[in-house]
Amino acid sequence: MLLLTGLISILGGRAQQRKDSGPVYFTGTASGLYMEFNEVTVARMGLTVMRKGKADTDYIPVGKTTRPTSSADFHRRMSEAVDLFPGYSLPALELTDSLWQVWNGEDAASLLGARSPIIHLALGLGFLDTGVVTSQTYLYQFVSETDGAHFESERVIYERTLPLFSPMKSTVVDAGESRPHLEWQSDRANGAMQFDVWRRISGSSADFEKLLTPSGMVVNAKGDSLTYLVTDTTALSGVRYDYYLSGRDVFGNPGNPSDTVTLQVGGRRNIEAAFNVQTQAVDNGIRLYWEPLEQRYALQNIVILRSAVYDGGYETIATVPVTDTAYIDPDVLGGKNYYYQLLIQGEANFSQASPRVSGIYQGIVKLLPPQNLEGKDTHEGGRLSWYYADTTNLRGFYVYRTLSTTLPLEQVSGLLPPTAGLNTYIDSAQLAADGHAYYTVAAVSTTQSLSPPADIIEVLRTGKSEAVRLTAPSQLRPLWLTDTTVSITWLDLLARSDKVMAYRIYRKDAEEGEFEEKAWLETDMNEVVDTLSSGKQRWYTIRSVDASGALSAPSPVVAIASQYHRPLPPGNVRLVVSDDGIVVNWDTDGESSKIHSYRIYRALVNGGTETIAEVESTGEQLGYMDKAVKSGNRYYYYVSSIDEHGIESDVSEEVSITMP
Repeated sequence: MLLLTGLISILGGRAQQRKDSGPVYFTGTASGLYMEFNEVTVARMGLTVMRKGKADTDYIPVGKTTRPTSSADFHRRMSEAVDLFPGYSLPALELTDSLWQVWNGEDAASLLGARSPIIHLALGLGFLDTGVVTSQTYLYQFVSETDGAHFESERVIYERTLPLFSPMKSTVVDAGESRPHLEWQSDRANGAMQFDVWRRISGSSADFEKLLTPSGMVVNAKGDSLTYLVTDTTALSGVRYDYYLSGRDVFGNPGNPSDTVTLQVGGRRNIEAAFNVQTQAVDNGIRLYWEPLEQRYALQNIVILRSAVYDGGYETIATVPVTDTAYIDPDVLGGKNYYYQLLIQGEANFSQASPRVSGIYQGIVKLLPPQNLEGKDTHEGGRLSWYYADTTNLRGFYVYRTLSTTLPLEQVSGLLPPTAGLNTYIDSAQLAADGHAYYTVAAVSTTQSLSPPADIIEVLRTGKSEAVRLTAPSQLRPLWLTDTTVSITWLDLLARSDKVMAYRIYRKDAEEGEFEEKAWLETDMNEVVDTLSSGKQRWYTIRSVDASGALSAPSPVVAIASQYHRPLPPGNVRLVVSDDGIVVNWDTDGESSKIHSYRIYRALVNGGTETIAEVESTGEQLGYMDKAVKSGNRYYYYVSSIDEHGIESDVSEEVSITMP
C-alpha cells in the first residue's frame, strides 16, 4: 500500500503531477475531478466550492473545504478519504501527529509538495468533486468562508489523467524453484509511486490479467532510482509466463507500462523443506528417514539437528548427501526421548526447518506381521501374495508351509527380498502335487528377529492354470477443489487386487471422437487432479494396468464442465445531493465489458428494500439520479451487477444519505 512510506517519500516531491502557477489545479481521477490549492492560507480559511456546467445558468454549490481542529480530527478525515484512491492505507497515529506538527508550524507550506490527495483532502488543501461527468466542461468558483472573497477557475474538462512515468526496465528475472521473483527499475525522478502486475501464459492468445501477489518498492542508497519488487506466489511449476508492470500515479491513474519479461517456473532460488520425516528405534540407535528430495541438482547437503527438549537447543549432529533418505543416530541413551529437525542446504541459502519429530531408543526392533495374506492355485504352483507397508529395518520374509493341520509348519523359502506394498512367492515344489496346503509368512528384521506370523491360509492344488481378468475402475466421482481445479476419484483397486499395479487416465476435449491411444497420465493413486478454465469441458475414462502392461476395459466416461463465475458487485458507491434529488454514482471493475447492466436498490430505515432502476453498462463510471425522494428522509442504497447471461452479483456495500 502507498500511504505512507515515511516523511522522506511524502516531502521528497516526485514530479509526477504538474503544479500550476495559479491558486488551484485540477486532476482527473477514477473517483472524480480532484482539485488542489497552492496556498496554506486558502486551506485554513475554508472554501465553498461552486460549479457551473454547460447547461447551468449559474453556479451551484457542490461542497466545502474545512480546516481540521486536531490531530485526531486530521486522522479521522484521512480515514474517510483513504478508500477514494486505490493503493492507499491509513497512516499510523505517530505519522499523523508528525504531519500535524508540521502543518501547525513554520514549515506548513512544505506539505504543499506532499503529492498525497489523502493528506490534502484531510487538511482542506484539496477537494474531490464526485458528481462530474466524463468529457463535460465545467467552471468553478471558490468562495472564502472567512470574508466572502472568491476566485474562479479556467474552464476544465473532466477526463482521467494519463501520466507519463520514467521507463521501468527489468533487472532481475529469477524463475525460482516454485515462486518466481522479478524486479524492475526506474529513475526516482518522475517514477511511478504505485504499480499493478500483469501476467499471462506465454504464447497464448489470452489477454494479460492483473495479478494479486506480494509486491513492493525500495529506493536505492543514492536515492536516485526505484526498484519494483514482485514475487508470484500463484505460479505453477513448469509453466512459462509473460509479465509486465503498469505504473499508477498518486491518484490511481494508470500510466505507461514496463517492458515485458518471460520466464518458466522451476529454477534454483527457493528450497523446499524435507518432507515426511519419521523416526524408528533400531538395534544400534534411532533411525531417521524421509522422502527422497526433488530438484537435487540445486541442493548441496542435508543437515540433521537434534535436541533433548522440544522448544530449543538444537545442534548439528550430521551432514549427509542429498541423495540419502535415512540416517542412524548412534549416540543415544536407552529410554531417553530425542527431538530432530532437518535443514536442506542450497547453493546460497537453507530451507525452512522440517517439522520436529521425536524418537526413543529401545534396542530391539519389533516388526508387525505381514497383512492380507492370500493364495491361488496356478500352473506354476501355489502363488502367495501379501502386503507390507513399511520396509524400515526389514530384511525380508520367510514362508512356512504344512500339508496337514496336524503337522507343524516348516520353512520352505530362503530369505525373500522385501518390497514396500505387494510381495509375492510361488511354491514351485508343489507344482505336481494335488490336495491341500497351508501357508503363513513372517517378517525378518535387520537383527534376525521374526515378527508374529500372518494368519494361516489354505490353498487347494489342482494343477490347472487360473486366468484372472483385470477389473475396470468404477465409482468415478468428480469434486471441485477450487473454481478451476477438479479432483476425480474412483474405487481403489490396488488395495483389493494383487493384479492391478497402476491406472492410466485418458481425456479428450470434445464429446465426439475416440480417446487417444496414449494415456494422458499414469498413476498408482486412485485420484487425479486437473485444471479447467472458464467455459472448458473435458471427458475422462480410466483403465487398470497390471505388471506386464495389460489393460482392463475402460471405466465409464465422466464429463466435467467448468464452474461459472458470478460477476463482481460495483465498487465505490457514492451519493451526492442535488437540487433534483440524490445522485448515485459507482465504479465498474476490470470485467465491465462482460456487464450488461446495473440494478439500483433503495431502502428507508423503517421500510423494505425496493428496486428503483436498472442502468445499462456504458463505461468505467456510472450514475443514476433518484428524483423520488423527500426532504428529511434518510435513504440507503445498494447496487448490483448483471452480466451478459442475466446472472446478478451480490449487492455492493451499503451507503446512505439524508435528503435536506
